[in-house]
Amino acid sequence: MAISRILHINSHEHSSSSHLQVAINYILKDEKTMNGLLTGSVNCIKEEAYENMKATKKLFGKTDKRQGYHLIISFEENECDENTAMKVIQEFVNEYLESDYEAVYAVHNNTSHIHGHIIWNSVRFTDGYKYHYKKGDWERDIQSRVDRICEKYGLNKLEVQKDKEEIKNNKEWDQLKDGPFVWNEQIKKDIDANIIRAYDFESFIVGLENQGYQIKYGKYLAIKPPEMKKFRRLKTLGEGYSEEEIKVRITKEDLKSYRRSEIIGAPRINSFKSGKIRKRKLTGLQKEYFKMMYQLGKIKKRPYSQAWKYKRDVKRFEYLQRQYLYLSHYDINKAEEIPKVQSEIRNKIGVLNKAKDVITEEMEKHFEVFNAVDVIENEKNAYMFYKQEMKHLGNQLRLSKQQNKY
Repeated sequence: MAISRILHINSHEHSSSSHLQVAINYILKDEKTMNGLLTGSVNCIKEEAYENMKATKKLFGKTDKRQGYHLIISFEENECDENTAMKVIQEFVNEYLESDYEAVYAVHNNTSHIHGHIIWNSVRFTDGYKYHYKKGDWERDIQSRVDRICEKYGLNKLEVQKDKEEIKNNKEWDQLKDGPFVWNEQIKKDIDANIIRAYDFESFIVGLENQGYQIKYGKYLAIKPPEMKKFRRLKTLGEGYSEEEIKVRITKEDLKSYRRSEIIGAPRINSFKSGKIRKRKLTGLQKEYFKMMYQLGKIKKRPYSQAWKYKRDVKRFEYLQRQYLYLSHYDINKAEEIPKVQSEIRNKIGVLNKAKDVITEEMEKHFEVFNAVDVIENEKNAYMFYKQEMKHLGNQLRLSKQQNKY
């Protein structure tokens, strides 16, 4: 069962888009994504996603207020592997965002339950309109879409409705088993401490995760500290601890306003995590490239490794990694599928060349006042985006041609 949760990325008082940059850097962390293997992007270059999104905002003069959106899709423990989760995330992105928005996505496998992150620009690169999230969109358009894609890959749907008597019985059982009065005080202390450290709700959640908390996203946000059997909804902790109240407290509370005694006396919830080795289920060409990468990658794990002695192997590893990312990005399982992907890339290059002609023509019209007219600066940004995308697609096409050598 996959549960989705959408969060807003708002502007910062000193740098309007800094929160967006922090969020993108977080979801693309190597230690959470198998050194970047479980990441991807649409309509932008992954490594330059923040700059691409910022350029789009500047192009249409919409650099303030809401900067982006962050969707988290969580799967139940042992429900699926990384490969299946990646397919679900990629398919959702292609359906929901690819036509209009720049987006980056990732699957994190560093916790007991696999979960995916998707971040997209608040401004459409096609026409400059802003994304609008209205009440009811989650259940009607986002979660329903996630459910449909999950069913396609043999995963369970989210049960939106639940029998009231069952909910009552579960609540009573949780209270007897977990001791709410013992746990609640400890959880509230951790929440209080993270509120005063956080600069927004995103960093608050990250702070809890760093302490070993698990987060469950749905209609109501729920958290579970280490060793506790069941998740607890934030709103059940009392006044001041609902999701909306916490967001307000983050904007008002800091170290100066907080009572020091409450932090000093806070009991800590410690956790111990045993290492787990997850097996990826790969097929065809992806499996062969992953195997070669793994074998060559061992040189980075040798203690006191003298990497300069393995320069050729390092270059070989990096080359194979790029090839593997190419295969994974386009979901290529057989060599026969490569020509089709090459054709798609060439079509995209053709579209970009047409866009280049339009941009060049407009730039020539304004050439005499190039340094004086603000609109030319916007057109220059669009041209830079074209060059970046052309370079990216050119590399992709070159990689596809090299597949036949192996």
